[in-house]
Amino acid sequence: MTMKRLTTVCLLLVLIAPLAVAAPTTFFVAPDGDDAHGGTEEAPFASLTRARDAIRALKAAGDYPSEGVQIMLRGGRHFLTETFVLEPEDSGTPDGLVVYRAYPGEAPLISGGAPIEGWEEQSEGLWTAQLEEVAAGRWYFRQLFAGERRLQRARMPNEGFFTTAGPLSAYADLAENRYGGYANVGRLRREQPAVFCGFSFRPGDFALWEDIAQAEIITYHSWECSWQSVRELDLEAHDVHFNTPCRYPIGFFSPHCRYRIENIAAALDRPGEWYLSSTSGQLSYLAAPGEDPRTMDMLAPRLERLVTFAGEPETGAFVEHVRFEGIEFAHAAYPMGIYDVAPNWPEPVLETHPDWPRDFWPGYTDAQAAPRCGEAIHLRGARDCAFQGCIVRNVGAYALAIREGCRNIHVDECDFYDLGGGGVLIGVPIRQVEAANFPRELAPSHNRVTRCTIRSGGEVHPSAVGIWIAQSHHNTISHNEIAEMGYTGISLGWTWNRDPNYSDNNLLEGNHIHNVLRALDDGGGIYTLGVLEGCVFRENYIHNIHKAEGTVGAPVNGIFFDQGSRDIVVERNVIRDTDAPVRFNQCQREDMVWRDNFFDTPLEGEAESIAAAAGP
Repeated sequence: MTMKRLTTVCLLLVLIAPLAVAAPTTFFVAPDGDDAHGGTEEAPFASLTRARDAIRALKAAGDYPSEGVQIMLRGGRHFLTETFVLEPEDSGTPDGLVVYRAYPGEAPLISGGAPIEGWEEQSEGLWTAQLEEVAAGRWYFRQLFAGERRLQRARMPNEGFFTTAGPLSAYADLAENRYGGYANVGRLRREQPAVFCGFSFRPGDFALWEDIAQAEIITYHSWECSWQSVRELDLEAHDVHFNTPCRYPIGFFSPHCRYRIENIAAALDRPGEWYLSSTSGQLSYLAAPGEDPRTMDMLAPRLERLVTFAGEPETGAFVEHVRFEGIEFAHAAYPMGIYDVAPNWPEPVLETHPDWPRDFWPGYTDAQAAPRCGEAIHLRGARDCAFQGCIVRNVGAYALAIREGCRNIHVDECDFYDLGGGGVLIGVPIRQVEAANFPRELAPSHNRVTRCTIRSGGEVHPSAVGIWIAQSHHNTISHNEIAEMGYTGISLGWTWNRDPNYSDNNLLEGNHIHNVLRALDDGGGIYTLGVLEGCVFRENYIHNIHKAEGTVGAPVNGIFFDQGSRDIVVERNVIRDTDAPVRFNQCQREDMVWRDNFFDTPLEGEAESIAAAAGP
């Protein structure tokens, strides 16, 4: 071979070499597969767990490919019987990722639900299905879906809300005379916890229904809500006593708060509603004309979590280099029995009420943003992982949570909608990091949520938010659309005053936030709390935010800087068509750096907008 030809061959090899990179090892999973198969395209596995275990087997044999592994999910529904858990041993490598992705051109759905079958028509429009697992106490659900449509659980009233008549009458004089009213919440919680467990109602709003023990009442306070069940009904005094507490008693914000009643047979009076009896196991659906539940693709959730990344950040064992691409997740339940101010309930009330029941229909109470209400996808101790082009819908709580020890988690171009809670949680609900002995090393950091759509949230927990960041730093939230939330769009910070916190150096850029705060008040398109050193709000577009009818608390805003907020750069944002563009609570405009913003309404007491006043 001549030197010229040898040079030509070598050049061709150099040019061809990039095209000859080996493809990752591929396993296939299909709804009609079989876990006894080999996981090939012709003989796919049936479950994600089997595919995960096949990767573990490769590692155990020392055969994990340097190019990584991909799991191709074929189209159709992949029903989970248990949460899909990824542990540190399920990690990929920087050059050899583990990727769970949709088969090209197909739309796989990972579902935590189960079809509802066996429908029978009892009378015109009224259909029932007998669910023996519910009757036996092995299953209960609070959500029902027809295709992608969330169906309304039987409720009173059908439209709008009832309004409380006032605090529990038995405690009205006590609270006023001994505690100076309901503002002394801390002392009332310690000494009179039953005050938080009920209210007075208007005549006719409650009745002694046969199934009242499984009724669930949601009360709208100001920036949060509570779910509670009935312990006792006093029709003479017009008092309803609950089994569990709310966070603030009726009378703290107002004696007249909105509420509604769900899940009693008497409320099943409108087409499209459903009712589930936990005792008989009978599910009832009142069909609209032309509807047949046998053809409506009815599903109810079984699992609260669909996917868990179970790293151990305290020991340095992380789930790393795992991606999900183009996959849809749906049908997740939500937990009850969570009481943030009294996690050991009913212990706090037994001292004053020793006959208080210990076995009762559970409730739920939480702080603003409902950060403990659960999530369909949970990450803890995960590093360098991603969700790309995924969908989360028809779930009971948040779509996704990025918790302790997570770093470099990328959530890109995802669509989150029909959410019982909110979109994305980043951080942990710890107010005082030093008192809780929570180290900065465990604070999630350097994560990003970009080009996502988060909409139709707060269907179960109206106080949930689009994106929540607390005790988490160096995150990027950019170019997302957040709309149709019950409360705030983006919430940043979780520490009052100027106490130490880890919510620093977060960037909120180019987000489109609108039509939020549809149910609650005292929030904003963006809401902040505490010292937020190094945080930047840049080029966000916030509009159409107005106080909802019947709310009882403070105003709503484009941006609400709450107590102690400071050290934030606010530049080139546009806020229009809001009740007020900016509000400050126990902080001042001078605590921020302002550059070239446009607000269509001047701040209170000013003759010009911040855009004109701030200068370059």
